[in-house]
Amino acid sequence: MKILITGAYGFLGKNLIARLNEYKGKYTIYSYDLDTPFSDLERYTADCDFVFNFAAVHRPKDASEFEKVNHVFFDDLLDLLKNHNNRCPVLYTSSIQATNGTDYGNSKLAAEADLKAYGAETGARAIVYRLSNVYGRWATPNHHSVVATFCNNLALELPITVNDTNHMMYFHYIDDVIDSFVTQIEGTATPDDDGIFRVRKTHQITLGQLADTLISFQATVKEGQKPDLKNETQKTLYTTYLSYVEQNKNI
Repeated sequence: MKILITGAYGFLGKNLIARLNEYKGKYTIYSYDLDTPFSDLERYTADCDFVFNFAAVHRPKDASEFEKVNHVFFDDLLDLLKNHNNRCPVLYTSSIQATNGTDYGNSKLAAEADLKAYGAETGARAIVYRLSNVYGRWATPNHHSVVATFCNNLALELPITVNDTNHMMYFHYIDDVIDSFVTQIEGTATPDDDGIFRVRKTHQITLGQLADTLISFQATVKEGQKPDLKNETQKTLYTTYLSYVEQNKNI
C-alpha cells in the first residue's frame, strides 16, 4: 500500500513514518516536505492509496502563510488527486482552534470545508481530525507544545517559566495520535456525530503539575535513578523527557 505524507519531516510525519516502517515492507511511503520538488507531488498523487496531509504552519512570521499553507496548498493537493482521478482516502489534520475566528483557525476551517466538499464530489473518504496539544518525541520546542519546551529546557539545564500554575492543559500523547491514524488506513474508525475525528485518549494536567513532574524527572535522571511512575500520564511524560535528554546529550 502506497502512503503519501505531506509535512513528512515534521513532528507528526516523522512519528507516522517510524510507525509504518515497523510493518516491514507493508507500506511504501511517499514523503513530501518543503525541499521536495513539486513534480514529485504530482507523481505521488497519481499513484498513492492514502494521503496524510500534515503540511501546516502554526507560528509564521507573516500571517498570510496560514492561508497559503494550511488552506491553499491543501486545495492544490486535492486538485492533483482529482486530475489523476485518484479517489483514495485523504486525512487532514485540523485543530480545536478551527472555530476560534483567528487567521490560523480560519485557514484550518476552510480546508476542512474543502475536504468535505471534495469527498462529496468524488466519493473519496474525507477524514478530518481536530487535534489539541500533542506531545512526544521529535516535537519542536517553543513551537508544538509547552511539554516540548519544558522537556528541552530541562534536558539542557535551562530555566522554565510557568505563568499560571493552576492553568489546566489537555494533551494527546503522540503514540495515541498515531494509533488513531493507523486505524484509518484500514478504514475501521468512525467519527463523532459532527463528522469530525478526535483522538479519544486525553491527558489532563495543570501547568504547575507538569513543571513539577518534569523537574522531578530531571533530578532522578541526574541521580541515575528511575522515578516512581504512578499513572499513564507520568509514564508518557517520562518517555518524552528521556527522548529530549538523548537528543541533547551531545550539545
